[in-house]
Parts: sequence; C-alpha cells; structure tokens
Amino acid sequence: MIPKLVIHNSISLDGSTTGFTANLDVHYGILGSYEPDAMIVGSNTAKTGTQFFCEKIPPEEESDFKKPDIQPDDTRAYWMIADSRGILEGLMHVFRRSEYSKDVIVLVSEKTPEAYLNYLKERDYDFIQAGAERVDVKQALEIANERYGFKLVVSDSGGILNSILLEQGLVEEISLILTPEIVGKNGTNLFRGIEKSGTQLELVRNEIVEKKYVHLVYRVLKK
Repeated sequence: MIPKLVIHNSISLDGSTTGFTANLDVHYGILGSYEPDAMIVGSNTAKTGTQFFCEKIPPEEESDFKKPDIQPDDTRAYWMIADSRGILEGLMHVFRRSEYSKDVIVLVSEKTPEAYLNYLKERDYDFIQAGAERVDVKQALEIANERYGFKLVVSDSGGILNSILLEQGLVEEISLILTPEIVGKNGTNLFRGIEKSGTQLELVRNEIVEKKYVHLVYRVLKK
C-alpha cells in the first residue's frame, strides 16, 4: 500500500516554478496545514533549494553525524529526497538542520555509488533502496508505508519528479499557490516532463491568501 500523495507547489501565473520569488511562509504554511508524514523532493530541486536555507554551505559539525533528537510532539514532516546519483553528497546536513524538517530519508537505487551510501551510513541517515537505475518511486513509497507507517506524503519538488508521480498514477491531489507574476519564455513549466496529455482534474477548493495569492486544490481523476 502506498501513502496518499499530494503535489504541492508555488507557481507563477503562467505556470513556472522558477523566475520569481516564492513566499516561503505561505508555501510552507499551507504545506504544513496538510500535516504530512513526509515530503518527497527530487535531488535537483533540493540542491537548488539550499540557497533558501543558507547563503554559504556551512561545514559539517559533530552533531551532523547522528540523528536529531525527535520529540513525541514534533509535528514536522520527514523529508524523503530522491538521489540515486549521489549529487547531494556534502550537502545533506543543510536539510537535516532545516527548521521545516524532522529528519531526512534518502531514496536511492541499486546503481547509487557505494561511496555515497557509505557517506549516508557514516552520518546515520536512513535510506530506502528501490529501483535498478533510478529510484522506483512507487516501490519506495510502499516501503515508507511499511517501515515508517507514512499515510500522507506531499511532493514539494520540480517538474521532473512531479511528472513521474503523475504519469505513474500515484497522485491523488494537486495543491498550487498561484503567485501574481508572469515569468515569460524563461520559465520552467511545473509538469514539463509529462509525455501524455489528458490528465483530468476536478477543482475542490480555491481561496485567496494574504490578498495576493490564490490557493487552488485539484483532485486527480483516475482513468
């Protein structure tokens, strides 16, 4: 069994995920209202996102080599980061330190470099190995449900991972924060990786946030 999966993202009026400044308080405030067990993020999105957490990557400290102490009343979500190629080596402590993250679980594949797996083990990161060349997201979600009891996972990622999730029929709901900006031709479409058209949606909620943003929630209609 896989957890319920919701895609959540902030986009411009013309559907771009880049080229504008997202309101992180609004973005994570709405994401937090879902009270997810975990957030799933692609490695490229995570690497780009380090700029929001720190101007310069800080050096690792002794505390970065062990799991954080998690209190029973901690309502933050775990972060599941898909990184089969190990591009986040040397950066993982940035996410572990984030105020938005309870701790990090890394999704890897059978082809993930052994050196990267050792890097994760030395720092006591949990990881889920699923898939041959790339991460098999469906299998990883099934393992997360069995191992951690995750019931609700929110994708806070870019177009590549979100497209995979949609095309594999794993998404039940899409949550979008519409920002009143137009990016233009240099924009990055949220679902640019989808090859087949025809995904049908049903609008279930819309509301104005801070007199500037529009929060739209769609249910994905199963074919």
